Amino acid sequence: MPTVLIIEDEDLDRKVLHSILLSAGYEVVGTARNGEEGIELSRTLQPDLITIDLMMPKMNGMEVLSKLMKENSETKALICTSAHSDPVVDLAMRYGAKGYIIKPFQAKSLLATVKEVIGAPDPARVNVWDF
Repeated sequence: MPTVLIIEDEDLDRKVLHSILLSAGYEVVGTARNGEEGIELSRTLQPDLITIDLMMPKMNGMEVLSKLMKENSETKALICTSAHSDPVVDLAMRYGAKGYIIKPFQAKSLLATVKEVIGAPDPARVNVWDF
């Protein structure tokens, strides 16, 4: 089953993202409230995918992405943002992000993006919701 690490400082966004991914059959192996914690968890958990909020205190999403890519250029990361055409999203893609997901999270588009990057979870393990 594909594994995911969520790096998100907002409690509600973190919980919603966790719930959508879990209900679709992905294994959320960890959640981090800030970039520093997220980087440490990524080192120990080695998830298949990392979702990174762009706007966080202390260390923003671009800094997190940059550090993760320097440590492992094969890292599969999705940026979480509230803007479709934010120049920062374009920069994140140049830094190595594999895509982005828009807040507020819409389950269908979020899951389609995740599936593109890491594939679908095992259907036998999916808790079916009508997204």
